[in-house]
Amino acid sequence: MNIRYSVILGFLGQLNDRFSSYHSPRTLPEKLALVGQIDGATGIEAVYPPDFKGFSYSEYRDLLAKHNLSVSSVNVNLKGEARFHRGALTSPDPGIRAEAVQYLKAGMDWAAEVGANLVTVCPLADGHDYPFEIDYGQAWKWMVDCLGEAAQYRPDVRLSIEYKQSEPRARVIVPNAGVVLYLCEQIGLDNVGLTLDTGHALYITETPAQMISLAAQAGRLFLVHINDNYRNWDWDLIPGTVNFWDWLETLLVLDEVGYDGWLVSDVFPSRTDPVETLSASYRAILYAEKLLDNFGRDRLRQMVRQRDVIRVFDALQEMMVGTAGQASA
Repeated sequence: MNIRYSVILGFLGQLNDRFSSYHSPRTLPEKLALVGQIDGATGIEAVYPPDFKGFSYSEYRDLLAKHNLSVSSVNVNLKGEARFHRGALTSPDPGIRAEAVQYLKAGMDWAAEVGANLVTVCPLADGHDYPFEIDYGQAWKWMVDCLGEAAQYRPDVRLSIEYKQSEPRARVIVPNAGVVLYLCEQIGLDNVGLTLDTGHALYITETPAQMISLAAQAGRLFLVHINDNYRNWDWDLIPGTVNFWDWLETLLVLDEVGYDGWLVSDVFPSRTDPVETLSASYRAILYAEKLLDNFGRDRLRQMVRQRDVIRVFDALQEMMVGTAGQASA
């Protein structure tokens, strides 16, 4: 697989959770300078609007050129501002829905201007917290209409929808891969697809590799965010540190489906150094890729097709510890 590694700019500044703040705020030029210190990073995922405020298109392109960086994707934030707290694309206020669509359109303009041609959005303010809170059918129609309007605005820019089960909403309107794929089909436009976040898949007990396969078969796999967790919350840990076998299978299947997009680190380095943490995320890709190469991708795929799972794990672990059939109790 051709590895193109990108990092989300927001993780290079001040970070906040419900209890504390971590690291110091940084300007955009300071963040871009840090990206240059991260192993393997050649791209950034910039968040609209905060990562673009105060810059013209040409100024932004000059900054990218100065640091020899590309923009993998523009992440449109439709959750942070107070006006979106009761919903953005599904707000009961048509004016707010129109503002949310305008954010997407502006993000698409920026993506085109900086050569990304890809916008990703995770509509985390859209959903519900309680039973009887929203009209589900009406909210879904608004979601389809709003995303469809944005996608039609710029057919040259792909609009990728990231799913997540919860946070900040107790129930987000797009909680899993199947719902997003259904949404894509309802919108019915070729430039609408899915962002697969490995951590979001893990904590709702999806198998990331299976979701990648489904999205790729549908022609809707546009972007991949990488991280890890304990399947109980979206902890945004370094990929492969907890669910190693899922991570290995994820990379195998990404190669299998011919994915040639970016791998974007969505790791939250609260208590660790951001540059070291995001460098470790890149190395996690290299380690897994090397392991697959050493084992033999075609060999592994053939064993999977034979469905002899015990032999698969014996062979993988024998290679990892450097023995062949010598394990003993």
